[in-house]
Amino acid sequence: MSSDRQHRVEHGLLGALRVVGRPEARHSLGDRMSRYGVPGVSLAAIDDGEVAWTSTHGTTVASGSTPVRAGTLFQAASISKAVAAVAVLALAEHGTIDLDADVNSMLSSWRMPDSEHTSGRPVTVRHLLCHTAGTTVPGFPGYSAGTPLPSPVEVLCGEGNTPAVESFAAPGSVSQYSGGGSTIVQVLLSDVTGRHFAELVHDLVLAPFGMADSAYDQPIAASRAPHAAVGHGGNGAPVVGGHHVYPELQAAGLWTTATDLARFLIGVQQVLRGDRRDPISRDTARMMVTRVGSGAFGLGPELVGDGPDRLFGHSGGNEGFRTQMDAMVDGGSGGVVLTNADSGTTLCVEVRRAFAAEYGWCDLGTPTITLADVDPAVLRSYAGRYRGPFDRPMRLEFADGELFSPAPYGRRLMLPLGDTTFVDEETGATLEVATDDGRVTRIAVLVGGNELMAFEPDGDDR
Repeated sequence: MSSDRQHRVEHGLLGALRVVGRPEARHSLGDRMSRYGVPGVSLAAIDDGEVAWTSTHGTTVASGSTPVRAGTLFQAASISKAVAAVAVLALAEHGTIDLDADVNSMLSSWRMPDSEHTSGRPVTVRHLLCHTAGTTVPGFPGYSAGTPLPSPVEVLCGEGNTPAVESFAAPGSVSQYSGGGSTIVQVLLSDVTGRHFAELVHDLVLAPFGMADSAYDQPIAASRAPHAAVGHGGNGAPVVGGHHVYPELQAAGLWTTATDLARFLIGVQQVLRGDRRDPISRDTARMMVTRVGSGAFGLGPELVGDGPDRLFGHSGGNEGFRTQMDAMVDGGSGGVVLTNADSGTTLCVEVRRAFAAEYGWCDLGTPTITLADVDPAVLRSYAGRYRGPFDRPMRLEFADGELFSPAPYGRRLMLPLGDTTFVDEETGATLEVATDDGRVTRIAVLVGGNELMAFEPDGDDR
């Protein structure tokens, strides 16, 4: 029964690691929400090609009394890219855009800057959808509600709060996540159609898939704002103004519900099976969920696993929101989890693994690790404060013979695999420490073997 499966998911949250010599722990959703300081969560499960169950937990704002409901809106964050990719592919099928043409041949309001990296091979929409274009700007911090917003073209020109988008490597030579590249696609779609991006994606994707509560509205429409969850920062406090605003619509601009994202996943699954023929064809959908190059992406979705156990989906992280959706490419199951807190990252991972265990998905890369015996003096030398992208802080501390990162809910241990390699016990992310003459010069954070971000020492706080 679906109620039994729901109970097992909500009481079977699994961590990111298996440690040799330690039992595998399972946790309840409520306990983990409390631990991580996540005020609100919305879940949707897909089974046998249908929404099998949904559930909501907590409140729309910390210490508030308004409960999260099925219609509560969350920022989907980077899940926006996967949803919008269907609109891009629909336009390609219609002949409106060419996936393999130089983007500059279709852009009119902005041009990809000339570069030595693109002299032999131009950037294409295909490159941009699968993050192999070699373009800069991995993500966007958004803008405080009520502040003036740059246009998407101004974002690309570096006139917002992020650098200009440009090439750093030859197209097709690297797999490097780029929200800047997604914004190029957003501008291109409006240029070639003469339509506002949000309206275009509504007509090509949201309406066909029955996503009635979803919209790329940034800022959120006044009629929808009362239904929006409030985002919460890493310190657990509500985001000023309730949320940030993202003019980078394709990269981060979708407001949605767990049920609507489940409808999206089901719709794509139906196309993949040949049970429906819109908004894209089965062949195009298959192309969309086929991995390109050495990265983890198809043409929009993130892909996990191989063969009949493959999953397509995406994760997301906007200011105050963390999200995850997955569905089987060749099956009828899937799951969505939306949270209204930066600390929801780990919760999303743990719920995702509970979905996988209950519905028989592929291995989500839960490694079994053997801890290394590292000299405590080495661990102590890594303690300090570090600065990352957008001045994002990270702090490492040493106590009781262990290295950890403090969090509002307690310690997150950095488990040693060697003298310079550590795994975050909760997120599963790998930390690679670089040193020079005994001093830390850089700490790279890797997810799935790919560098996500890097931190450098912050001043003299060692």
